[in-house]
This record gives sequence, structure tokens and C-alpha cells, in this order.
Amino acid sequence: MRLGIVSGSLYMDFFISAVVELPGAVLILLSIDRIGRRIPFALSNAGAGIACLITALISEDILWLKTTLATLGRLGITMAFEIVYFINTELYPTTLRNFGVSLCSGMCDLGGIIAPFLLYRLAALWVELPLIIFAILGLICGGLVMLLPETMGISLPETIEDVENLAR
Repeated sequence: MRLGIVSGSLYMDFFISAVVELPGAVLILLSIDRIGRRIPFALSNAGAGIACLITALISEDILWLKTTLATLGRLGITMAFEIVYFINTELYPTTLRNFGVSLCSGMCDLGGIIAPFLLYRLAALWVELPLIIFAILGLICGGLVMLLPETMGISLPETIEDVENLAR
């Protein structure tokens, strides 16, 4: 969302942002079955946060670097957004899976509604403020993800007790 705010071509920035979705999907496919879900999820969130933070601190004179880092941030958040659906469905027991996935999906939709307003309102105060907020949230999320159990190679939990045993 941030790519077209400051300068450059809005259309080219949007194109670059859209093109990064494919490498993100390929990285997900290559990583989640080899190293698990938790580490790529945490790294993609933290990577997006770091990219946002560095982008906010770079001068406007180095537009190519700002765009490159913003694109890397987009890559990280794209990966995180896709991985969350794997983890989300694998953490809930069968009896609560539909409700849990729906609730989380609804929260994602709510975040998607709020984010553009947050972006443009805060950018009116200071153009780098939304990036710093997104960076902090990405870093916090990357750390919190490490508290989740790894779900690779584990059968889906059937009961709440099975979910509690995942952490062990």
C-alpha cells in the first residue's frame, strides 16, 4: 500500500508489488514442507517488519532502494499472509476449525479495511509513520509466532486436548 504514496509511478509500483506475489508463493512451497511452517512464518513477518523499518529510515533521494526494500517487505507480508492459512487450519481441533478459521479470516478482513485508513491518515502526519507502525507490528508478530507449536508432519487435532498436546 505504501509504494505509490511518496513518488514514482503508481502503476509501475503496483505492478512490481503484484509481481512479487509469485516468488512469495514459490518460496512458501519450497519452505513449508522442508523446514516447517513456524520458522518461515516468523521470518516472513520479521523480514517484512525489518524492510518497513529500513524503508522508513532511508532518504527520499534513494528512491530505487526505498522501492526495493518496500518490495521485499511486500514479499515478506505476502508469504506471511499465505502461511497463516496453513497454520490457522492446523491449530484448531476439528470441532472448532470452521469457527476458528472464520473468526481469523474475519479479523484479517477487518485489518484489511482499517489498514488503508491508517496508512493515509498517519501519512498525513508524517509520511514514514505508517511504515514504522507496520514494522513494529511485523516484528512483534514474528516473535509471537515462535510461541506457536510446529505443525509440520503432525495429524490435524481432533479435540481440544490434542491441541494442548501440540505444544508439548
